[in-house]
Amino acid sequence: MFDTIMQVQQVDLSDVEASRPAIEQVELLLDHMDDHADHEDHFILHPAESHAPDLICEFESEHVIDLRLSSQLREKIAAYRASEDRLAAGREVYYALNAFVAFNLQHMNKEEQVLNEVLWQHYSDGELLSFVRNIQQSVAPEKAAVTMKWMIKGMNNVELLQWFKAVQAEAPAPVYQMLLGAARELLTQDRWAWIQGRL
Repeated sequence: MFDTIMQVQQVDLSDVEASRPAIEQVELLLDHMDDHADHEDHFILHPAESHAPDLICEFESEHVIDLRLSSQLREKIAAYRASEDRLAAGREVYYALNAFVAFNLQHMNKEEQVLNEVLWQHYSDGELLSFVRNIQQSVAPEKAAVTMKWMIKGMNNVELLQWFKAVQAEAPAPVYQMLLGAARELLTQDRWAWIQGRL
């Protein structure tokens, strides 16, 4: 999300060709956030509902708001592509993107602070890992590759190290090697050296 905002903020929105990669990244973000909400509804909120029904109702209401914001952003992108005044229409895309990201940051912060507490109280680590595996198995390989890239870029070193060790223990060797190769390309040299030295 942060990278997408920066891409749109820095590009010349009056130039449709120059702005194409940034606008396509916004659409990619929307697709992945739609998937995220869908996975959350099916694999996370459903198990938590019996333990915190009011909270889950609140999260489901927020997903309705999120869907409205994503629809508005898609409409702004369509209007931008059709507009003769690209700069003005591009600004509308940027403002809608900011609203979408701001809402999602608050929503996900609430997930981390409130929803996780409910899950930790009622499910074992093994059960929670099974939720994660169910999500992973439902993701198409081409989408998983994109998600992997952004996870590598977004995690801190300790989180990455834990993730790599889990993949090394559970996944086939080619998957682990692919993950390491992606990390080698995406991380700064000092971060990669830190992780490599601890694997």
